[in-house]
Amino acid sequence: MNLNEFEKVKESFLDAKARKNLLEEQLLDLESEYQIQHNRSEHGEKARLIFQAVAKITQKNLEFHISKLVTTALSSVFPDNIEFVVRIENRRNKTECDLLFKEFGEEYKPLEGSGFGPIDVATFALRIAFWSLNKNRATLILDEPFRHLSFDLQTKASEMIKMISEKLNMQIIMISHQVGIDESADKMFVVEKQGMISKVKELN
Repeated sequence: MNLNEFEKVKESFLDAKARKNLLEEQLLDLESEYQIQHNRSEHGEKARLIFQAVAKITQKNLEFHISKLVTTALSSVFPDNIEFVVRIENRRNKTECDLLFKEFGEEYKPLEGSGFGPIDVATFALRIAFWSLNKNRATLILDEPFRHLSFDLQTKASEMIKMISEKLNMQIIMISHQVGIDESADKMFVVEKQGMISKVKELN
């Protein structure tokens, strides 16, 4: 081997060695990046499990809070023991909420097995329950909320409204033509239209 051939071999060897060193450095970088991503993945999985656990607890608390408040309202008005059931379920990768009535151990959808009176009361109580989660204002304005409730239960509904108003320190303004629904009201006003003018009169 002459000197030129030796130099070429030496140069090839040095190039190969440099490429080897570069590949080793790249391999170390990749291993380091893999470890970082692996750690992130583990932390992400742990965070996901924690999030799921917290979400489940929150859902259960929400179910209990709404169910209890609406059931209390229903039991204040109706002699039968109608329970209100809130069930939050995950279906088809979506969170869905079932709102049900329960009587004698049987659950059913309110529109499929109940009169509209209980639905009116449950709807009112649901508004209160949702308000209690945010409490953005202490006034609730309702228009004929108990129009489907039978005459003999209007007074009980009035007492239930008064109870909720006092317990939650909430002002409830309600428009209604129902007799008896004003039984427990703090103030009552009668609005009469005379021609193009509406006249308001406070009742004692």
